[in-house]
Amino acid sequence: MQTLSRAANRKSVVKIKSRQKSRFDISIWVAISAIAVLAVISAVMAFTHFQRQKEQAVELLMEKGATLIRSFEAGLRSSSREGSDLFLIQKLLMETAQQSDIDYIIVTDNKGNIIADSDPSMVGQCYGLDLDTEKIALSPEKKWRRTANPEGAGTFEVYRGLFPRERYDEMQKAPLIQSSNMIIYVGFNMDMMEKADREDTRNTIIIALILLLIGSSAIVSLFLVQAYRSTRTSLSRIIVFSQALVKNMPIGLIALDAVGDVAACNEKAGAILNAAGGDTIGKEAHAVLPAPLYKILAGLPEQGGLVEEDLQLAAGEKEGKTLEIVAASLADAGNPIGKILLLRDVTALRQLEKEAVKNRHLASIASLAAGVAHEIRNPLSSLKGFAVYFKERLAGDKEDEQMANIMIAEVERLNRVISQLIEFARPLQLKREKTSFPGLIQHTLGLIAGDAKKNHVNISTDLASDLPPVEVDPDKVKQVLLNIFLNSLAAMKDGGSLTIKLVPRANSIDVIVSDTGTGIEKENLPHIYDPYFTSKPAGTGLGLAVVQKIMEAHGGTINVESTSGEGTTVALQFPYQ
Repeated sequence: MQTLSRAANRKSVVKIKSRQKSRFDISIWVAISAIAVLAVISAVMAFTHFQRQKEQAVELLMEKGATLIRSFEAGLRSSSREGSDLFLIQKLLMETAQQSDIDYIIVTDNKGNIIADSDPSMVGQCYGLDLDTEKIALSPEKKWRRTANPEGAGTFEVYRGLFPRERYDEMQKAPLIQSSNMIIYVGFNMDMMEKADREDTRNTIIIALILLLIGSSAIVSLFLVQAYRSTRTSLSRIIVFSQALVKNMPIGLIALDAVGDVAACNEKAGAILNAAGGDTIGKEAHAVLPAPLYKILAGLPEQGGLVEEDLQLAAGEKEGKTLEIVAASLADAGNPIGKILLLRDVTALRQLEKEAVKNRHLASIASLAAGVAHEIRNPLSSLKGFAVYFKERLAGDKEDEQMANIMIAEVERLNRVISQLIEFARPLQLKREKTSFPGLIQHTLGLIAGDAKKNHVNISTDLASDLPPVEVDPDKVKQVLLNIFLNSLAAMKDGGSLTIKLVPRANSIDVIVSDTGTGIEKENLPHIYDPYFTSKPAGTGLGLAVVQKIMEAHGGTINVESTSGEGTTVALQFPYQ
């Protein structure tokens, strides 16, 4: 049973809480988004600072290395005009390498063989084989890379071709560099630089975090202030909304305070109890409420309790009225604060439920009838088989053959009756799919084309080709159309006209079937949908009953207009969205 408490909860609580929660969630997500943007900005600034520091450090070491190499070349030129004395190169190299920040200085030929090294023990070995040494030896362009010294520490290495000799162009007096096919490598110790980088990085991160914290605090504070103002505004709106909700609730509400006086009574409750709601506020409950209602409220435990039941008011208290009530005690931390009563007039609903029970009973009877009909089918099949057998055995005897044909026809008629009975009693389940009505009608007409030709019935159609497909059960609709078409043919034994027209409307498609047959007697029209009612000698009386059942399952309608001796028009309306 759907209780009044659930209905009240949907009307008075869910919407208010949903609005508050939605507004609060939006504020939170806006704050989080603002903090996230601030964090991204701080991270970008820190990353940019790191990159700028690295670029400056590389530029500084490159320039330092180039200056040292130029000084080394100048020392070679001043000491030896030829610059080919290996002892002199080794001596100058070792003196230059005495600086504390220099890990090593290496001079190789263009094949990578070490001809001088700040560590004399390395002379004769190979270095820089991973580079294009022949190309580097010919180029004065300085290059750099990060590598490791023999001890495994980080080293910033600057290298280029070594050019200790110069000659001058006699015309321009400009120095011309002559290659010596040697390469010089200068490795700088990066320990101090890396320590400085780490310290600067740590300071940059701390500053960025401080800025992020300050910005986040400001954003959160701003939104907290906004939330406070919004909450205060929402609270006043909730009070107004609650008052309007109680007043306009579709169910009755009566609230009692802790001493048992009526604290609230909306207009719906007053209408149900035949009293003015405003006039009951402040009065004692036993003086206002009917005795059965007051008895239920009085019997509730003070510490909390709930009662859900139907109450039938006796004579003198709205005789015959059935009320669905929910009564509950309200308590706060164990202290009773009042009671609440929700009530709804369900007299009509209970009557409908009784009718539904009755219909289910009728449905069970129909199901039983279907079962019985199913059991009859097997003997009928045997009877038909014997009738066909005897017809073949008695071929030539016209009287016996005629009797056999009558038996076969009667068995087939009974079988049709049973089929229609089963169809009528069976619960209808639709298998909807998008269906073209013009195609469906043409297909169904094809099934009766032979019978129409035999009865000399002329068939004409007016089918719009631009109609949209409609979601229906094509098999069931085909059954409806076939039943109506066959009824029309049965009414035109001596020939006539059958017209089918499709009429599109705003929310439906109408199928209009007209014939020029014998028509239906006026007194029979109200009964054409009644099961087992028929005016045809061989009819079952279930055809139109099944048709009506199928149309109702589709949410459509069937309308029959007929004039005896002139014909019949059947209008089928299929709704669609």
